[in-house]
Amino acid sequence: MTFQVNFREQLDQSRQGSQFSVLGSQFSVLEKPMLLIVRTAQHRYIVRREDVATLRAVTRSGSGDGREDADPSVIAVELGPLIDSSDVSMAQRRHALIIPLRRRNIALLVDAVDTIVEHADVQPLPQLLRERLHEPWATGVLLIDDQPVVQLDVRAIARSILLQRTRASEQK
Repeated sequence: MTFQVNFREQLDQSRQGSQFSVLGSQFSVLEKPMLLIVRTAQHRYIVRREDVATLRAVTRSGSGDGREDADPSVIAVELGPLIDSSDVSMAQRRHALIIPLRRRNIALLVDAVDTIVEHADVQPLPQLLRERLHEPWATGVLLIDDQPVVQLDVRAIARSILLQRTRASEQK
């Protein structure tokens, strides 16, 4: 009985840290990342919350770039068409997932950020499937309401966008 009480006390304390001990033995708690469910016009994806610095609401401007201001340090890109060319949104009000990189910020524009999922058990993609992907942006899958939802590595997407922009400016 004392073991169970001490174990629960230690486990409650471990949620604040990453290790706990029971009867002198050290155990590590594997913390699962918090996930955001984001929606484009046709699809929904999950992204790790810690990969996104901030979320902003933006309104489509007359120039069609999806930004309210012309901040040159931010590159705004529609997430939907980046992954699926037919996934084009017509929504006026958007959400920007701000991904900080070393010199620039990338704003991935989505239609909605639905919810935060805590302690989800994301399954990694099988090796055969990962080898067939054109870009290594999909990292896993999670079943939500019996529907598979792909997890995206938004930091890898942001790096790819920055690399494409750098190459395009060098060719000019």
